[in-house]
Amino acid sequence: MKAVRDPKYLHHLRSERCVLTGVRATEYESVVPMHIGTRGTGLKSGDDEVIPVRSSLHSRGHDGGEASMLRREAPDWLLREAFRAYAREQYREWVGRYRP
Repeated sequence: MKAVRDPKYLHHLRSERCVLTGVRATEYESVVPMHIGTRGTGLKSGDDEVIPVRSSLHSRGHDGGEASMLRREAPDWLLREAFRAYAREQYREWVGRYRP
């Protein structure tokens, strides 16, 4: 599957708050789009797998590993929402497969 590239959407994410800290870009640090889930593949995921993060966190994701950085920095509310979304998606797939 080819990754979607939408420059307008990626530009829009730069004006959003960092999903991990809630901070907007300042004159000292920008908020940048971070593609998630592709470490080590040499490929970027589609724009539906991008989150806005502070540039320093994005760099840490490259240097020390994306998953490690996300585990350290993700607030509890975000982890709960991520697991809820995962659980809902698993149930939808199950219903689609096993229930008429």
